[in-house]
Amino acid sequence: MSTHSDTAMPRPGSSLQLALLSASAGAERARLGAWVRWWHEVSQIPSSVSDPSVADRKLAWWAQAVADAFKQPAQHPLLRALQRGAPTLDAQAVPPLALWLEQIEGLRVLTQQTRWMDEATLLRHIRATTGAACEGAAWVCGARQPDTLALARRLGTGLRRAHILARLGQDAQDGWLHIPIDVLQKHDVRAHELLRPASADTPPAIRELLADWRQRSMRDIESALAEARALPPSERRALRPLAVLARLQTALLDDLDHAGYPVLKQRTFLGPWRKLWTAQRARWHWR
Repeated sequence: MSTHSDTAMPRPGSSLQLALLSASAGAERARLGAWVRWWHEVSQIPSSVSDPSVADRKLAWWAQAVADAFKQPAQHPLLRALQRGAPTLDAQAVPPLALWLEQIEGLRVLTQQTRWMDEATLLRHIRATTGAACEGAAWVCGARQPDTLALARRLGTGLRRAHILARLGQDAQDGWLHIPIDVLQKHDVRAHELLRPASADTPPAIRELLADWRQRSMRDIESALAEARALPPSERRALRPLAVLARLQTALLDDLDHAGYPVLKQRTFLGPWRKLWTAQRARWHWR
């Protein structure tokens, strides 16, 4: 297994980097950055490795490497970064082993399928992958109460929904379709209309589908943020990086809505100054 990792991850000016900068400086931010880099490394395996069996073996290797790192010095530099000089992964400072393995198992599903039959199956996958990754981020930032960790996972669900919408056309070019078939049927939209759009204009039925998807993304995010405000200050602070990321995503969702959801033919991004201002406002308001 290669020990190469992208040391520039998160990219300067990216939403992830701005969220990372909202974590407390020092060990917490360093450990959160290492967690983000680890998640990026494993989560891109299903889409970047063309042979499903090779991708599955890579993920199986990671599952064993993580389990071993809780008992002995880690082999991979990303895991060593999370050890922060300790002989093994500190079970008090990093998420429990079960959370790591849950994410890896969720990613292994993607080596076998590129579409989803129903929304319930997709949601189980989202909770086990992005949801668990966000729960792990909250843990690294000091969250320990079950309510806080559950809210972090719910935020992850909303963030992933938003990510699916923003990347819909880009993923379709690679053969991926993450909007489930039962959702397509509800809106009388066929898969090929998203995978191979006939024109640059978004047809009304597809626009209605995407608007509904956006609304559910917003609902997931806003309800979790509202409940998080009732948490004790230390627990609420642990969710600050996720709150920043959530505000950046809701701003992007608003832009997509105003533009008429051109996601099948182009990728929409927040401008750098607006992104910086949105992140700063989110930090100010998350006290």
